[in-house]
Amino acid sequence: MKVTEWQERVSRAVEVVEHAATRFLNIIVPAASAVTDNLKQFLRRLGKPVSTLRTFPFWIAAVIAGITAVGYAKLFHLAEQLMVDLYSGTPWILFVASPTLFLLAWWIVHRFAPEAAGSGIPQVMAANVLLDRKEQKKADRLIAPRVAIVKVLSSLLCLLGGGAIGREGPTIQISASIFRSVGKFSKRFFQPISDQAWVIAGGAAGIAAAFNTPLGGIVFTLEELMTAHFNRLRTTVISAVILAGFMAQWLLGPYLYLGFPKVGGTDLLTLPLAVLVGSASGVMGGLFSKYLLVLVRKRLALKTFKQKALLTVGSSFVVIVLAVWVDPRSVGSGATLMSALLFESGESGFLLIIARFVATIASYLSGCAGGIFAPSLAIGASIGSELARLAPPEYTNLMILMGMIGFLSSVTRAPFTSFVLVLEMTDRHSVIFPMMIAALTGYSIARTFDPQSFYGQMRDLYAGEVTPRKQK
Repeated sequence: MKVTEWQERVSRAVEVVEHAATRFLNIIVPAASAVTDNLKQFLRRLGKPVSTLRTFPFWIAAVIAGITAVGYAKLFHLAEQLMVDLYSGTPWILFVASPTLFLLAWWIVHRFAPEAAGSGIPQVMAANVLLDRKEQKKADRLIAPRVAIVKVLSSLLCLLGGGAIGREGPTIQISASIFRSVGKFSKRFFQPISDQAWVIAGGAAGIAAAFNTPLGGIVFTLEELMTAHFNRLRTTVISAVILAGFMAQWLLGPYLYLGFPKVGGTDLLTLPLAVLVGSASGVMGGLFSKYLLVLVRKRLALKTFKQKALLTVGSSFVVIVLAVWVDPRSVGSGATLMSALLFESGESGFLLIIARFVATIASYLSGCAGGIFAPSLAIGASIGSELARLAPPEYTNLMILMGMIGFLSSVTRAPFTSFVLVLEMTDRHSVIFPMMIAALTGYSIARTFDPQSFYGQMRDLYAGEVTPRKQK
């Protein structure tokens, strides 16, 4: 068959699809409008304000975000298990598979959505800033459906290649993209709502669904996204968190991210231990943020495709060397490592701390999609486990949890989010005060390295000049 005949067939197929889509919209839009008008009249008869309808689209977005977060979590878990199964028996295969998968994961980002690189949390924070400045087009490039799709694909490929990445940051960007899309569509039928409200609620719903921590989602919103707007949007945010979290629990069950580790109670010894672990985690977290930011800026300064591709391949080899010759637990999200330390009396060691520290930086530096939330928790857990050698055995799990909180606080500069997340992930309210001390200590120590968090500085980079669509 000639090329011209194929072109004609494709053209006719496009016309058919376009005609069908037009007819569908001509039917569904008036129907949705009529339903909305009838619902408004019904609420008026009940004496309810019409503004009640404004929350409906948020509920829809929250349900979609919750289902998507669960699906992404399952895919992420399967990819991590497949990675472990493939490389545990023949680790040398990493020297071929890892550079290939890293390069493919980066190329997808580079080619289709540069805004999908890295964690996703700075992008959501930047989108919030850009919307506040009425720069909708720039904000939409950071939280578009295309970005969400690329985020999923790239992160899964990077994980299969042994990347030390997490899914929590990406889930927040994916959720914000869903909320933003629903918000733009809902303007046809409902009274317009602040663009920032959609992004803020999406970020909160994302972290609630990713960790199954509704309170953590609300606190994260307060600390990172909207300290000045919470009173105005509190109902919207809380309802989004509830629905997204409910969908995650409905599909996965009422699970805890880290289970129920035994930690005992609080006594006088827990206080100096909290300061010790928080201080060590704060120093390591401060160094982690500082070096990661310096290296990311150097990557952003690269001009050519070849330079960026070589750095991606080099990053993969760093991860391979650490996994094969230092400690195989340095790869992956770190969830398995945390569970082993808490429930199987596993040991970390100084080399594991360094290996996860460097592997996480290398994975982020590759330019692939992937978060640092779970890897930061894993590094903190390793620090706490190593320091637990200095204390009686009954304090081991508590020190692991405090290490997680202290390191995450030092990286994110969000101490309340950090201890609330770990508190909800373990349901260990009996040790809430040592957790708070570890969070504030880690946060305070890290601020001596830099008063602004890694997320905050990356937010400024994205908000100042979003990565251009076409690159050489």
